Formats: sequence, C-alpha cells, structure tokens
Amino acid sequence: MKSKVALATLAMIPMAANNAYASNIGTVTASSLNVRSGPSTSYKIVTTVKKNDKVNILQSSNGWYKIETASGKQGWASSSYISISNNDTNNNTNTSENIAIVNTDGLKFRTGAGTSYSIIKVLNKGEKVEVISESAGWSKVRYDSRLGYVASQYIDKTNTNYIIKEVNTDGLNVRTGPSTSYSSIGKLNKGTKVQVISESAGWSKINYNNKIAYVSSGYLKTVSTNTSDTKPEDSTEQYKEIKVVNTNGLNVRKGPSTSYSSIGKLNKGSNVEVISESAGWSKINYNNTTAYVATMYLDKITSSEQVPPVVGGDSVENVNGAIINYKALNYTLKDHVDVQYKKALEGGNVISSSISRSSEESTTYVMAQSRAFSPASKSDLEYYLNPGNFTSSNSGMMQFLRLDTYKGGVSESELNSYLNSLPKVNGKNTVFYNQGKTFIDAAKKYDIDLIYLVSHAMWETGYGKSVLAQGQTITSYKGNTLPQPVTVYNFFGIGAIDKSANVSGAEASYSNGWTSIEKTIDGSAKWIRDNYIKSSKYNQNTIYKMKFNYDYSWHQYATDVNWANGISGVMYKLISMYDTASNLKFEIPNYK
Repeated sequence: MKSKVALATLAMIPMAANNAYASNIGTVTASSLNVRSGPSTSYKIVTTVKKNDKVNILQSSNGWYKIETASGKQGWASSSYISISNNDTNNNTNTSENIAIVNTDGLKFRTGAGTSYSIIKVLNKGEKVEVISESAGWSKVRYDSRLGYVASQYIDKTNTNYIIKEVNTDGLNVRTGPSTSYSSIGKLNKGTKVQVISESAGWSKINYNNKIAYVSSGYLKTVSTNTSDTKPEDSTEQYKEIKVVNTNGLNVRKGPSTSYSSIGKLNKGSNVEVISESAGWSKINYNNTTAYVATMYLDKITSSEQVPPVVGGDSVENVNGAIINYKALNYTLKDHVDVQYKKALEGGNVISSSISRSSEESTTYVMAQSRAFSPASKSDLEYYLNPGNFTSSNSGMMQFLRLDTYKGGVSESELNSYLNSLPKVNGKNTVFYNQGKTFIDAAKKYDIDLIYLVSHAMWETGYGKSVLAQGQTITSYKGNTLPQPVTVYNFFGIGAIDKSANVSGAEASYSNGWTSIEKTIDGSAKWIRDNYIKSSKYNQNTIYKMKFNYDYSWHQYATDVNWANGISGVMYKLISMYDTASNLKFEIPNYK
C-alpha cells in the first residue's frame, strides 16, 4: 500500500502522525475560544471556553488541539490560543536552562519512552530540544511545539548556550509563533537585549519573560555569544569571500556531506558569502545561519565584476521534505491591494455576491451560471491577497504550490478512479471519464504539475458540467460560415470572456484545434505552460501568481478573486495521490 502525503498547515507540511498530549494541561489565552467538532473553522462549534480556563489536551493536528473541558466536553480548538503547561514540572518556564542539543544524526523523536513507539520525526545533529523530564534513559522533550521522547544519551544539556542579540528598532512585536498571523504578546524597544535560542525562516525563537516567544530576525543584531565549553559559530564572523553559484538547484545542506539533509536550493547566478572551505565543501552564510554547499559548484567573482546583493532576502524552510520558500517582495500588501482595486474598478476583479467567501461551490462554472458577481472591494482584495489568510489551512495552502515541474507517482488507474467518480451530466459520464492517461501524458510532456492540471479543469468546468466542457458544435468562426459543423471543447476557460464565455471560449478552442477531448487537454496544458507557468516574462508558476500579478495586472488568468483559493481547495483533495512530499515546493509571497 502506498504511503500518502498528509498535508498540514504552513508550519507542518506534511505531518507523519497526530501527536498525543495525554499528560498535558492547557490554559486558554483568548477571551473566548470556540471549540469545534473537527480541526478547522469549517466544523461546527460545540462549546466555548473562556480565558484562563484549564483544558486537557488529548491530541494535536495541523495547528489544532483536541481538548476536554472541565465539564467533560471534547472538541477541537486552535492551538494558537492555548498555552501548554506540563504535569511533569512544577512550573511552565521555557528558558534556555532546559535546552539540549542533539549530538547525533538520525535521532528518532518518538511518541513514547521506548523503541516500540512510533516515530514522529527524525532529528539531526545540532538541533535543539526543550527537556521536560528524564526517566530510565529517556527524555521527554518538546520540539517545534510537539511533545515526544528521545534517548537521553543522544542529547547534550547546555545551561548557557544561546546567542545574545540586540533589538534594532522600536516597537518590535513579540509573538506566540513564527509568523505575523500569531498574536502579539508584547513589544521590545531598540537596544533591548534578548536570548536567541534558534532561528528559522526569518524568525527567532527567544526567551521572553521565561517563556518561548518569537520575533522577526530582521530586527535583531548580534551582540555576543555565551557558551559553556566551546564557542559556537558567530554569525558576525568575517567572511572569506563572495562566490557565485554555477549551476541550478544546488542543494544547501546542514553539514558538509550529502548525508546531511537539504534545507534549500540555490540557482545559477546566486551569490553566497563563503566562510571557509574544507574537503570539497564550503561553509556559507545562508539566511543568517551557517550551511554547506559543494565547493565545485561555486565560482570566484573577478574584481572587475559587480557583485549583486547576496541571497538572503528570501528565506527557505525544509519541512519534512517539502520546500517552502518565503519570497521577499519589494512592495507592500497595501501596494498590491491598490493595484488590484484599480483593476476591479475596470471589471478585472470580481467576487460572487450570492455565494459565501472562499466557498468551494463557487466554481467558474457556477459563477457563470448565476451571473451574481460584482466588483471586488478593497476589503475583499486584502483578504484574498494576504497569504496569512490561507497558509494556516490545508485547502488554502495549495495555491502556493510551485507548478513548474512534473511530479510522478500518480498511476493512470488511480487518477481514473477519481475522474470516473464524478457526478454524471444529464445521465451520462463526464467527458473526463477514463482520461487519466491523457492528463498524465500532458503534464509529463509539458513538465507541469499533474494535480494542478486536473484540479484546474474541474474548477473551470464545474466538474465537467459546463457547455464548453461537454462539447459545443459551431457552424461559423468570427462571422464566417464553416464548411461543416465542428465540435470543440474548452476545459480551462481559455479565451472565454466573462460576458460571452461560451461564444468566445468556443472560438478560442476552434482557433487552437481543440476538436477532441485529448487534443484539448494536451493543447491547453501547452498553452498554460507557455503563457503562464513557464513564461520567462510573467513567471506565474503558482495559481496565486496566475491570479494576482502586481507587475502585469492585465496578465491575470481569471477575474474571480476566489479563483486561486478555489482551485487550491480541489488540489488539496487530490494531493494525497503523490507518494512523497520530497518533491513538493511552495512559494509564499512575503510582502515588504
């Protein structure tokens, strides 16, 4: 039986298993917190809890805790608003005194104290854990907000191993988690010194009032490093030289060999700061941490060459094999809203006025049938443009999946099983019946994502219900009578203008020769690849970017502001067809 990918939230993609928290007590931090029947806001509310209420934490999944209230009711609540206190300790401090460092690669982080328990994650040398308690050779630890167990002999306690950094701005928000979507629990002013426990993806985990908290790394500068026995690497170390990457897809690794995991990739032309070189490996500065790349893929820059900025504006995170790139933008969210609002006033951004926001029922087909849409407001645009509104949900996250590579692992029979289960149209199977091979061949031929290609077709056609999808017979083209009637198909809304979608879409299909189901899937995949996903000019390689293009707002695939999120929801339902997360890459815009 194939291993399936279980996509979780932005912070945990994918999760191997839900985590048990049977011995933990949580304290509600929100004034009123909804408890739901399942782990997302789409589930109904079963009860509410108030600030400072104590709850038993039974399970964790995708940023949600399954809890039991004092009255005995069970349900799910957002983990962002529950502070964990552990029964094994007399206090709830998360200071650096409890931090230990993994001293070996491949340390198994388990659900219980013994090798018979399942593995949550594999930890590598140098990673840090918070030690809760120890017993019989096993340590109960917290790693990345999850509780589990590791063999005590493979972690080294350190009471004073941390980096002291200084805040370089006033009013720096201190948050409960590593993104702006988490609530602020305080502010730090310029000159304040903080203990930095670890850094990842542009965020620093710090000791704040004897608790773990997070601040943006960009507003901290290194002051000193405090260690017990040995001096850790200082991020202010003088660099040897700047070099340029001479190949695409260069793996950036945690250590100097291919046995270390990749934490990101660099492309040809990227410049890196090289700290030192040894045995064919270069130690480099990568997103304000030290990492390693193979020296043979770096070239020296001659003195006559102008050195462009060093990579670091972006940040890359490897989460259980999936690569998440937070792409730094040179404009603000407000700037983008303003651009798209101007487009809305021209009719280029619309929203359904009869179906609720983010509804998976509001397909392009449904909107065309209802015609109940109106220009999007600034509030609508701000909602759909803000990645933070979608990265915390499984269905919304897929709009940031990179679409510019074909990922194998989906069989023809598996895909046909889905396509053949689609509801019949007028008592007949849809045009997609047994077309799994056609979709696979097209995605592979044009090197684009298969799950996206299928999902896009489902969204545009209302799962095969639209007139253009079922085949439309035309007798003329642009006013000229054809020698004989021709049946054409359109599964991706290509050329279909909102107010005359069937006519304009059919003409576009005829001009492209899409006179059969197979020709339409193949030709559409090529058209989308050339004009969007792999266009060197537009580089719209996620559905988010296909819908919202700041630089070329006239080159956007659809007018519906829910278009990207809608397709994302369909993709999420199909993403488990992939065997592994190791080839999933996400690109999330990071507004200035």
